[in-house]
Amino acid sequence: MLHLLGFRLAVASRLCLATLGAVVLTAASAASPTPYLRTAGVQRGHVVAVFSLGELAPGHIRVATRPRTLPNGAFVTANVRLDEALRPTRVANGYRTRTRHTLTPGRYYVEVSGIVLGLDCTPLKPCRQDWSNVRRVVIPRP
Repeated sequence: MLHLLGFRLAVASRLCLATLGAVVLTAASAASPTPYLRTAGVQRGHVVAVFSLGELAPGHIRVATRPRTLPNGAFVTANVRLDEALRPTRVANGYRTRTRHTLTPGRYYVEVSGIVLGLDCTPLKPCRQDWSNVRRVVIPRP
């Protein structure tokens, strides 16, 4: 009888752990990545982006000629045509920014970054920068 009770307890605890693991994985996959680039478009040669940062501080907007990224999520440096500090304004679904500089006609890829603020960030050990998903924009010929 005790052997049967021990078996039932072991099965119940494994079932409970499996259920808890499934809940955690579902919650993690349902959360959108931060930062998240909602839209990217063009306005008179300027790139305009709408994005969310979550708990991150504004970082940069980068525009590249190819969508290839490094392991940390940033564009490959050789492909970057524009890299500016974010100057976001609050809008209904996050933040909006417009680049200061314009680009020549062509196909480009856009991403934004958010900075993870911490107490141990120094000039020699800067705060981590997280990069968003990538969106494509096309600047038409006049």
